[in-house]
Amino acid sequence: MAFVVALFTASCSQDELLGDGGTEEVPVTFTATVDYTIETQGDDTAGNMKQAATRATSTQDDAPTRFYAQAVSNGTLSNVVAGIKNDDGTYSFTLQVAKDTKSDYMFWADNATTDNEPTDLRSVSYTIGGIAFAATAQGTPETVGKTVELKHVVAKVTLKTTTDVSSEYSKNISLTASCASKYNVQEASASSFEDKSVFIEMTDAGLAANSEVLTTYIIPNPDDKAVTFSAHDLAQTIDVVHLVANTNVTLQGGLSEDNPKWGATKEYVEKQINFFFKKKNGDPVGYFEGGAYRFYLPEEKITDLEAVLSAIFHKNVELNLTQSGTIFEEVLDNDYTFKILHAGFDKKLNILINDNETYVVSYNPVNDYYVNFSVVSDKLNNQTE
Repeated sequence: MAFVVALFTASCSQDELLGDGGTEEVPVTFTATVDYTIETQGDDTAGNMKQAATRATSTQDDAPTRFYAQAVSNGTLSNVVAGIKNDDGTYSFTLQVAKDTKSDYMFWADNATTDNEPTDLRSVSYTIGGIAFAATAQGTPETVGKTVELKHVVAKVTLKTTTDVSSEYSKNISLTASCASKYNVQEASASSFEDKSVFIEMTDAGLAANSEVLTTYIIPNPDDKAVTFSAHDLAQTIDVVHLVANTNVTLQGGLSEDNPKWGATKEYVEKQINFFFKKKNGDPVGYFEGGAYRFYLPEEKITDLEAVLSAIFHKNVELNLTQSGTIFEEVLDNDYTFKILHAGFDKKLNILINDNETYVVSYNPVNDYYVNFSVVSDKLNNQTE
């Protein structure tokens, strides 16, 4: 489908309108079509998740449901007019503009569901996920081109998994990118960028390998090309994705939980800590003393703690017991901290969550009356509650 705009100049009547400043105005009628073709990007992106290295042209795309036009004459905005659908699928717009004066004509189409219609096409509100098209024309009522074709102002982003995906606890999959909240049709520019997310929820059946997970639209930020996607309460960020208006980008890679490229989120870490350090009924394990739950772990089994930490943070963790002070630290979502302090002289590891001492793991035999750390580490093999 294509979006075509034909412009017809209406003849002046004897009762032509006069503006407040005495400028004579005449009606100008445009007919518009939408160009649905969109180029598929083909550059590989560094990282585990990649842009699909293919090039193609798509003619199947979401259709706009709202059509608007507006003119700027002598610095004065006309009213925004809604398009009238024609029998051939095109839309017509009639604008009042200054006679014998060069004007800027702006055209916008989207599928927003808001009840608020735009009043200034130089600052149209936009929400991630919506389709949007725009076009401009310039000239006097007599010389301006009488047809216009609207093209995408959004980039289309498709997320695809190359592996089977299932989850027992977190079924949400999301994609986050910097997206404009405002668009200026006259200048063909976007503004008010913020990180915005779109979500889908998996069914109990999960997702099959090589299936499309979600598709969304974004007015991209030219200065922030990072895209983050998450699943299983884990996240992965591609620092540079080439999002450009009127292009389709497919990001593909393994979305299963065992993909080592995932990074832990605060939600993931909290769930893992609860799994390892609490019983199924929610009661904590460990010897409670001095505001912390305490465990004994023989020094030759320190790898058991490393394995638990690796599972909690979904990455390989190694602890250097030859170093004192902070030997492990993670900051998640800018407001969640997990830190391990090593008191080598006491052979003790103090685990602080948000700067509060929460767990203590001692490898000093003097403290063997603490709860054996095996009640935690055995859960790696589901040997205990």
